[in-house]
Amino acid sequence: MLKMIKGVRINDLDKLNEEYMITDNCIIANINADKILKVINSFVDVQNESLFLIIEVPTSEKDEKFEGSIVNDFHKDVYYLDNMSKTFAKELLKTFGNLFINDGLSQIGVGNQVNNAEIMTDKYNVVNIYNGEDRIEKYETIMEKNKIKRVESLMTAWDLFNDNNPGECSSVDEDGKSVYDAIEFLSKEFGLYFAERRVDS
Repeated sequence: MLKMIKGVRINDLDKLNEEYMITDNCIIANINADKILKVINSFVDVQNESLFLIIEVPTSEKDEKFEGSIVNDFHKDVYYLDNMSKTFAKELLKTFGNLFINDGLSQIGVGNQVNNAEIMTDKYNVVNIYNGEDRIEKYETIMEKNKIKRVESLMTAWDLFNDNNPGECSSVDEDGKSVYDAIEFLSKEFGLYFAERRVDS
């Protein structure tokens, strides 16, 4: 059974396992909450520099466009921090990684600006690895190192949801700090910048 992050709640959890599959040269994985940061660090370990950080968070209520009391589409804000060394990337992950991983509404990832490889969290403990110009076997090794089993067809939480069985996502704080506090700090201190606002699908 999959160990879920703090900011989500789903039914039928016994149907989900820590596993991965390969599709279109991309790894899609269910990863236990206490192992996601370790897998992201393993991805960083096998990269050459330079790296970038990507953060996606829900657009704040004050920035959403409401018509009366209704919003037609919810959005998410995308932030980047470029030209990171591996050492710096791992320091940021050590400080802020678990906050973003456990927040049920946010995603965090690391990419390589040279070979276009990227690892990115998704909601409900799903993690995606895009191999870019690398061979996919390089990232299968990360799964093997972290004892995550390969399957031909992966069941994720998304496969369980319907009108009668929805999932729930919520924000979480860590030591009284939210993901928005972390973004403000990273922007002021290290140059994290707002890149775009997207419809949250």
